[in-house]
Amino acid sequence: MRSDNLRKTILRRYLIAFAILVGYYAEIKLIGFELKCPFRAITGLRCPGCGITRMFLHIGHGEFLAAFECNQVLFFMVPLLAAGAVVKVVFKPDLLMPRSRFYRVTALICLVILLAFGVLRNVFDF
Repeated sequence: MRSDNLRKTILRRYLIAFAILVGYYAEIKLIGFELKCPFRAITGLRCPGCGITRMFLHIGHGEFLAAFECNQVLFFMVPLLAAGAVVKVVFKPDLLMPRSRFYRVTALICLVILLAFGVLRNVFDF
């Protein structure tokens, strides 16, 4: 019984996050207003997430090469994390719980990759 309640809670959270993303996408398409990166506004440097909005807009139009050029790391990381979310909801909700070793290692790897990308994209301008 616990697993079913956990699965429902996780699915509800993902659906809310998905609805927010769809709403933001629709708002950009209808009004044209995009949120600006506060890190870039303050420092002038690109953070690891800079370009993600344009990346999703290009993906929405089927322009995958342009999407890749916006943010090379998140272009691959987002689908992998989405696949992990599906595994979590459908097959094994306990696998990606914050206290599990798999979750902690995955989060650490993603963090290291994003931090390295944030530094490299500003040093080598890609």
